[in-house]
Amino acid sequence: MNLLNITFTKKKLQCIIMEQIYSIGKQIMHARLKKKLSQAELANKCNLNVRTIQRIENEDVNPRLYTIRIISEALGITLIDENEVENESKQLMQLRYMFEKRKQIRIFTFAFAIFLLAAAFILLLSGIPKLIWAPFFYILFFLDLIVIGLIWRCPGCNGLLGEVFSVKYCSKCGLKFFE
Repeated sequence: MNLLNITFTKKKLQCIIMEQIYSIGKQIMHARLKKKLSQAELANKCNLNVRTIQRIENEDVNPRLYTIRIISEALGITLIDENEVENESKQLMQLRYMFEKRKQIRIFTFAFAIFLLAAAFILLLSGIPKLIWAPFFYILFFLDLIVIGLIWRCPGCNGLLGEVFSVKYCSKCGLKFFE
């Protein structure tokens, strides 16, 4: 009778543990605590923001497949099925394509800004009154800056990217833009 009671208690305990670590966020938190890592240490290993780890563990967001893969590799656990790996590679290809398109648009907008500066300098030297051409150039500069600000975002999470020319990955979602 006592042995049956212990078995029942073990099963109940296993159910409670599975409920606690059922979600991906809870599984990540459990594995992180098991490895005795802080959120900051895990974020540093994954090249992610600490806030991203916090949001995932608190289940405030649904992380993307590539973010889950990065975290699972850092923790040495399996969170992604074999079926999801193919979906992840398709998703990565789409996001990298979007990044390349945005990069081309960004290069064009920078070139356009340089062209506007050169044209404004030539008009300034030519002696044409600023009242005639300056408002037009101010509007074009403003629109150019808006386009740059809208384009310089991660295609995965839409977060602002840091460095302008040498960005390799997004610190919010972990998306690597190059292999």
